[in-house]
Amino acid sequence: MNRKNISIEILDDHPAYQWAKRQSDSVNAMGHIGTHIDCYTKMPTEAEYTTPVHIIDCTEAMPTLEQVESLELSGKSLILFTGNVEENDYGNPNYGAKSTVLNSDVLDSILKRSPMFIVIDSYGIGAHGDEHISFDKRCEDNNCFVIENVRLTKVMLGTLDSLEISFDSSSASTGKRCEVIALSSKEE
Repeated sequence: MNRKNISIEILDDHPAYQWAKRQSDSVNAMGHIGTHIDCYTKMPTEAEYTTPVHIIDCTEAMPTLEQVESLELSGKSLILFTGNVEENDYGNPNYGAKSTVLNSDVLDSILKRSPMFIVIDSYGIGAHGDEHISFDKRCEDNNCFVIENVRLTKVMLGTLDSLEISFDSSSASTGKRCEVIALSSKEE
């Protein structure tokens, strides 16, 4: 089995780190940079998981109802590959400007299929601000958690079998640093 760490770690000279340090609630802001899992109302019951994956290529558009209505997602990580990290790299203005927002009805349809995680190579599944948080909370209400800012590439899509996910549940932030390892039975 091939293993690849696809987490984005932010060093103290990165602009996102500098931004987080300037925030009035810098502890909370620090949890929301780099690869992290959002936990506003509750957390996953374990700190480590290995899940099979289902991948949707979202490079042309975010998924439609028709694309998700027949999916079997129970116990899986749904990966939404937007190409944002690969195209724009993490934390610059183009990264934040790319729309990776799910339609509300599509999110409801995904949640009916009981994925454990929604993993995205972008800043989230809702628009910046209140919608972002409300979408994450809707996921949490359905025992699904959103992992943001993961370093995925187009090449990985054909080889990725499962993910190892671990996070620091003791963090005081609503964004918990997360490590995501891609597992593949084939070489990239």
